Parts: sequence; structure tokens; C-alpha cells
Amino acid sequence: MGFEASPATVHVRFKPGHKYHGAEAQVVGMSIDDYLKATGMDGGDGEGGSQTLNRFFDSLVSWNLTYKGEALPPTRDAIGKADQGLVRALNNAWINMLIGVDDDDPLPETSPSGETSPAPPIPMTPTSESPSQPN
Repeated sequence: MGFEASPATVHVRFKPGHKYHGAEAQVVGMSIDDYLKATGMDGGDGEGGSQTLNRFFDSLVSWNLTYKGEALPPTRDAIGKADQGLVRALNNAWINMLIGVDDDDPLPETSPSGETSPAPPIPMTPTSESPSQPN
């Protein structure tokens, strides 16, 4: 028996305090071929904003959005009624999940990122005048 290799469905949601906290979506991931094409790693140009949003629309399985108190189905026609900022935020969160950027998995506190290097600084002033420069 083999391991199922079809793209997994991911659960997109926002952390408490986020502007869109409470909005959730189930979105199918990408095959490696689609991922390479979308990112340009296949030698192409990669996808722009409209292509990425269209891929999100095609991959959307379900969400918990409502419009004027009624459930908003995850169809292309219904998506057009949703707030553009919310849809773009869901799309961006989905992309970040696919490429491995996870807000729930920050760098550890011990990460040296942003700290001053323990090496002594290199002087940035010239030590002597260059003979090729005019006086």
C-alpha cells in the first residue's frame, strides 16, 4: 500500500487579533508541477496577482463567509460579492501555507536574527588616499 500523494487540503484561518480573525477556508494545495509553474521555478515567469487569485478560486473547497446574513457559497459568482481585502488575505494566507511561511511557527527566541555581530566592526573610512582619484 502506498502513500497518497495528491495535494492536501489546507485549513486557512487567522490568529486572534488579526483583522479577519474568524474567517476560515478549506483550500486544496498544489501539485509540484503547479507549484513550480506558479513560482516561476519551472523556468517561466511565475504567476501574477490575477493568476494567483484565479488559482485560489479554483482551489477553494469551502469557507465560513456570509453576505448580508446568508452563507456565501465558495463559487466564482459568489466570491465576487466578498470583500476584496478579505479574499486577498485568505489567498495570501493560503500561499504562505503552501510555501512554508507559518505565523504559528515563528523563529525561536534564541534566534540571533537582528542581533549585533560579536565580530569587531570593520572600519569604513579609507586608510589612505587612492592614487587614481583627482585631488
